[in-house]
Amino acid sequence: MKTTLHVDLQQVFGTVVQKQMSIAPSIKMASGQLAHYQDHLDEAILQEFDGLFGFINMLDSRLTRKRIVPLHIEQSDLHIFYVMEARSSLLIHDLQTKNRIEISPLRGRYLYLPQGEYELILPQGRTAICNFYFRCSIFRDGNERPFQFLHPLIAAYRSKDPTSRWSIDFRVGPRTTAHIDHLLTKLKKGDLDNEKHILHELHELIKLSNEKVFEEYHKLSASMLKAREARDLIIQYVDQHGQAFSISSLAKEIQISHDYLSEIFQQYYHQSPSAFKYDLLEEKVKSLLLNGMSVVHVAYTCGYTGSSRLCKFFKKRTGLTPSQFISKSKNS
Repeated sequence: MKTTLHVDLQQVFGTVVQKQMSIAPSIKMASGQLAHYQDHLDEAILQEFDGLFGFINMLDSRLTRKRIVPLHIEQSDLHIFYVMEARSSLLIHDLQTKNRIEISPLRGRYLYLPQGEYELILPQGRTAICNFYFRCSIFRDGNERPFQFLHPLIAAYRSKDPTSRWSIDFRVGPRTTAHIDHLLTKLKKGDLDNEKHILHELHELIKLSNEKVFEEYHKLSASMLKAREARDLIIQYVDQHGQAFSISSLAKEIQISHDYLSEIFQQYYHQSPSAFKYDLLEEKVKSLLLNGMSVVHVAYTCGYTGSSRLCKFFKKRTGLTPSQFISKSKNS
């Protein structure tokens, strides 16, 4: 996707510096372009990645005072801004219409930004922002209908409205952070599968933000929200890490006790979170085996230190060794 948003850090900090920085990227983007900037006691790191379906920016800064960074937008696009760390809100100032868009710490917003000049007003202290803009064509054939909070932005984009617009904000929690981390750390320049990865994670983030908006503005019960958050994280972590995570650490991540998580998970899903995890893991192992992956590779992919541990898990769950399962599947 063509670069259409330019973050002019050079005007604020001067030229890119080559020396070691005292701050590091909060998430290291794989295969991205990285530039360091420094001005007296203030520092910034900008990472960028150009994909077919979206352009991704990750900006980290540590500032002794509020700074204004010019933004130049060459083409109207839909944007998502996530403020993943900050002491106070950041502002995006539309210099054409004088609109000022505020995004609070650990919150996100979708924006429609037409061509023109803008200012990104960064707060004092450490700030981490993930932004990406994407092709509106992913909303086609009426598939934008479930995302009511985005309808005004999509309509503005399609009509080439000259006025900037923005959605209601939503929370950036552990699931959102995990998706962003997975998106950024698995990028591969020049890999055909990379575009599928970007599009998949973009779809997941849009669906997740829609869910967050529904949760916050339609007031589901707190226990149901925690149970759903845990369930979605288990699905995501089994997909990404196999068995290599604990339910206790997940409970801590969503800020509830292990016992309370077990109680509400049983209440809403009629099984323990561990049972749900291992059901998903069993299906993942079966799928990988049936796709021709070796037992050793399956074990590694599913977070085991060796094939013997995988075989023990699989035999306990199915009564079969992986080899017996493959043989039986071929003969059925």
